[in-house]
Amino acid sequence: MPLASEIDPIPGGRGVADHLPTSPRASAPIIPIRPIGPEHRGLLQQHFLALGPEDRYLRFGYAASDERVRSYVDSIRFDRDEIFGVFNRKLELIAVAHIAVVEADRAEFGVSVLSRARGLGIGTRLFHRAAIFARNRGMHQLYMQCLSSNAAMLKIARRAGMNVRNAGGETEAVLELPEDTLQTHIDAVVEDQTGHVDYWFKSLMRRWRYFRLFGGPA
Repeated sequence: MPLASEIDPIPGGRGVADHLPTSPRASAPIIPIRPIGPEHRGLLQQHFLALGPEDRYLRFGYAASDERVRSYVDSIRFDRDEIFGVFNRKLELIAVAHIAVVEADRAEFGVSVLSRARGLGIGTRLFHRAAIFARNRGMHQLYMQCLSSNAAMLKIARRAGMNVRNAGGETEAVLELPEDTLQTHIDAVVEDQTGHVDYWFKSLMRRWRYFRLFGGPA
């Protein structure tokens, strides 16, 4: 929803091509990100239900009840939108990004990270992955809408060099995307494969630990 204030560009802000690297820097922690499909609706529901009242308010912009959370997960259009997730070693979804395709060349980014997994740059990495996805789909704009009190989202916006509009208690941040390149498509394949391998390895280790403890398959 458009906001009626003037654009307030972040000082020295740059576009995604300059501000977000095409691949993680060597000094950055490795955060495997995996595409999430409809087979993971149950895990998505568990993730969002695990958010406390304040976190739900910041993520959805209102005090979402358990029923509203379940309705939101059921309404995700996997045939059109894209969901990315980060799993811990217990195969719990500790972070989820939802890239909702609004128009053919425009998408909205939403993200949630469980409290125990914050401070690791996961939200920024998920935004980076979302930007690559949007570019590869031929989109020209990626935006976020959040409460003006949502410091975590505003931090992501500043790091990405987004243009930010403030209107009362709401904020909209917009990033103009450059064209896709061969490198962005390679990056997408590499990141997806890394996420799948990481998930497979964690699943294997989880079954092995279960077998060691209980002497049978998980």
